[in-house]
Amino acid sequence: DAEMAAREQAEEEAAAQANRASTLLRDLTDDEADIVRDAIYGIGRPDEILATSDTDSVQRQSLHKLQPGVWLNDEVIHYFLLMLARRDAELAAKQQPGRKRCHFFKSFFITKLLDEAGGYNYKNVKRWSRKVPGKDIFALDKIFFPVNVSGMHWTVAVIHMSEKRIQFYDSMSGSGNRYLEGLMQYLKDEHMAKKGCPLPDADEWELVESTPDTPQQRNGYDCGVFTCMFCDFLSTDCPLTFSQEHITQCRERIALSIMKGVAIE
Repeated sequence: DAEMAAREQAEEEAAAQANRASTLLRDLTDDEADIVRDAIYGIGRPDEILATSDTDSVQRQSLHKLQPGVWLNDEVIHYFLLMLARRDAELAAKQQPGRKRCHFFKSFFITKLLDEAGGYNYKNVKRWSRKVPGKDIFALDKIFFPVNVSGMHWTVAVIHMSEKRIQFYDSMSGSGNRYLEGLMQYLKDEHMAKKGCPLPDADEWELVESTPDTPQQRNGYDCGVFTCMFCDFLSTDCPLTFSQEHITQCRERIALSIMKGVAIE
C-alpha cells in the first residue's frame, strides 16, 4: 500500500511538473505579441536602450538578435537571467515562503574562475558570493553559471546545492568536465574561506556531464536560446520539455520577459 501511494504521489508530482512546463510555453496574448513584435522587429536607433535594470540595459540591436536564426549576445542572455532572478525573488516573497533561492551569475564568473590557459583562480571570484541572496551560496537551492565556450557556444553549469550535484547542460552534447571540476573546487574553497572548515561530505557530490536527454539544437545559432531556457525551466523545477520546435516561441518568451521587467510564468 505504501509503495502504491508513493508511486501515485510520484505520478502526481510528474504530472504537475509537466503541466507547469506546458504553461511555460503558453501562447502569447495579442497585447503580448504586439510587445514582442515591436521589441524584436521594431524600427529605431540600433543603440536605443529599450530595457534597464540597475546597471544593466538592453539595446534595440541586441533585442533584434531574438529574431529567428540569429546568435544571441551576452547582453540579452545576462539581462534575461536578471529577469529570472527577479521572478525567483517574487516567488520566494509571495507564493512560496521559505522557498530556497536561486542565483544567476554572469558568464564573467567562469572566465574569471577558469582562464583560457586552463588555470583555476579562486581569488578572482572570492568576493562574488557577497551578491547572492542571503550572502551564503550554501543556503541556496541552485546556482547558475552560464558558460561561453571559446566565445563560440553558450552552455550552462548548475550547482544543485540541495541535491549535492553539479550538472552541465549543453545543447550540443559537450561534456563540460573542466567546468564541473572547477566548480567543485570552487565549492570547497568557498566553504573553507567563508565557513572556516572543509566542505562536509565532499565525496558525496556528483558531477554530471550533459546527459543524452538534454534538449539539443539542430543548427549553429540557437545555443543561447537553449541556455536561457535551461535556466528558465530548472529555476522553477520544471522538466526540460522544450525542443528545437519550440525555439521561436522561446525567443519570444525571452523578449517578453525583458520588456515586462520580470520573467513570465
